[in-house]
Amino acid sequence: MSRRPPSPVVVKLGGSVITDKKVSFSYREEAVRALGMAIASSGLPVVVVHGGGSFGHPLAKRYGLSSRASAASAEGVSETREAMLRLDAMVSASLTSAGLRPYTFSPFTLLDLEGGGGRSFLRRLIAAGAAPLTFGDVVHDGKGFRVLSGDTICVELSEMLGAERCVMALDVAGVLDDDGRVVETLGEGAAPLPGSLADATGGIAFKVSEALRMAAAGTEVRLVSGLAPGEFSKALKGVEFHGTTVRVARGVSSG
Repeated sequence: MSRRPPSPVVVKLGGSVITDKKVSFSYREEAVRALGMAIASSGLPVVVVHGGGSFGHPLAKRYGLSSRASAASAEGVSETREAMLRLDAMVSASLTSAGLRPYTFSPFTLLDLEGGGGRSFLRRLIAAGAAPLTFGDVVHDGKGFRVLSGDTICVELSEMLGAERCVMALDVAGVLDDDGRVVETLGEGAAPLPGSLADATGGIAFKVSEALRMAAAGTEVRLVSGLAPGEFSKALKGVEFHGTTVRVARGVSSG
């Protein structure tokens, strides 16, 4: 009787890890290659999602693009997507040099597929030794252009693939409390969110919200520093690490 292949791990490489958000169109090649080496050495099947960082965010802000549909110009959308495709090409090259075989796909073309077509497509890629790679993007939902966040894509992919684990690489060691200490566990009866996080909008607050959605569906989420490859590697393998783990007992809603 053949054993079922292991569930893929969804990996999110945050924009603040792969770029320096303070410098437009900067790219941290060494950091991405180090994370790619950690992924490759783990031997785990993965699907990788990356953020926009200093490539996508400044342009999205300039042209009024957000998670809400807007009447942003097609010119602005084209410029923003071109920047994201340039960044994705860099990420793909770095992951290739680290020993992975990335296969870039546009998120909305996959996530719009019905009847399990997207799931089958990804599983075929993984079985063939490829590492599916996608990124936060701009879509048109019939009402206008809007940003499809990489964090939201992680939620969709985790559900689609029944992922046991999602690892989100940040530029800090995890979710931090009001005193700057790492919150080790969120969800499942853990302490309430830090006040600074509960009152925030976007950024880490949105990331935690999406992490809780994944956890409620049965995917353990680990938030870890992507600038500490050793800790990222531990989080990836499912062993003890320095960071934040988000869990919700099955059947318990995060909302």
